Amino acid sequence: MKKLLITNFFPPQAGGVQNYYLNLLSRLAPAEICVLAQAQAGEKEFDQTQPYHIYRTDFFSGKIPPRWRPLAKDISGIIQTEKIERLIFGHFHPYNSLAGKFKLPFYVFTHGTDITQIGNNWWQKRMLKQVYNSPLCRKFIANSEYLGEEISKLIGNKQKVTVIYPGINYEALNKPDEDFAGKKKLLGLDDNDTIMLSMCRLEPEKNIEAIIKIMPELLSVVPELKYIIVGGGSQEEKLKNLAQQLGLKYNVIFAGEVTNIPEAKAFYLQLAHIYVTASLKPEGFGIGYLEAAATKTAVIASKFGGSKEAVIGGVTGILVDPQITREIKEAIIKIATDRELWRRLTEAGQKRAREFDWSKQIEKIKNTIDN
Repeated sequence: MKKLLITNFFPPQAGGVQNYYLNLLSRLAPAEICVLAQAQAGEKEFDQTQPYHIYRTDFFSGKIPPRWRPLAKDISGIIQTEKIERLIFGHFHPYNSLAGKFKLPFYVFTHGTDITQIGNNWWQKRMLKQVYNSPLCRKFIANSEYLGEEISKLIGNKQKVTVIYPGINYEALNKPDEDFAGKKKLLGLDDNDTIMLSMCRLEPEKNIEAIIKIMPELLSVVPELKYIIVGGGSQEEKLKNLAQQLGLKYNVIFAGEVTNIPEAKAFYLQLAHIYVTASLKPEGFGIGYLEAAATKTAVIASKFGGSKEAVIGGVTGILVDPQITREIKEAIIKIATDRELWRRLTEAGQKRAREFDWSKQIEKIKNTIDN
């Protein structure tokens, strides 16, 4: 049965949800899927390289609220042109309620903030319940048990909730980079450095500022420590200025953004000894932790939300309270100075990461959206 994925989070824009759909769709037959995605810069070049049809529109072009209403016309046109039999919404949003107009079974994937940000917003809650309780709604597919429980709290039951963890490209993440030494040298790194990495959106909730602030203390114990920050966002300039003010020009390196292609991320993940992102807001899951573990990198994550499903505390990584900077500092020092601990965490982490390869996760997703 041909399906239409509707999502305003889609490549070439970078991000975890975008990466999820890039991987998911690459493992589905092009004849069984097409996409309606948000119009964005660079779309033409990206879309031409994909084997499935991608339609683009402005999801919020309406002149009066709710501004997503005109989306119904786009969806209707694609349903007729492509002979669509099922709809898939890439994340929860009130525009999911448009599904009722088309009399087709539909599924809703959820990833994190699309659910956790609802809180006490009565209108968002109402729309969530309306979508969930629709007789046409087959499943809400949550990316963690934590997120499944959050949906259950908002709805009052979890009968339609199925938990399927995201996948990783284990083989691609471990593929050797032909110019690894050259790229490492360009970053100003050598073999004596202990390399710590954060790869994420540079937004306040990712807590990167706290790590930069403790770098002087970390360097007093681990003088060879270098901190690589990969990503872009609203805090980028602020973080760069902070590093400059603290005299960390050569110890905190901003590498910019990388594409969703696994090989692009693989270089940095293979380079690092420690991967740290102690988010202030609970993660829906945190696929970045498993990607890091896959490359034999020790992981430090927040002990709240879905992170504790991606990382097993004390076994595949160290879980910390992101509000307590001392815990983050102690975890970094512990891993950086205890070689046996690093070996134990990375070996267990890499072994577990194999179990999340897309080759295994895709079958679970197919079995859900084909029923």
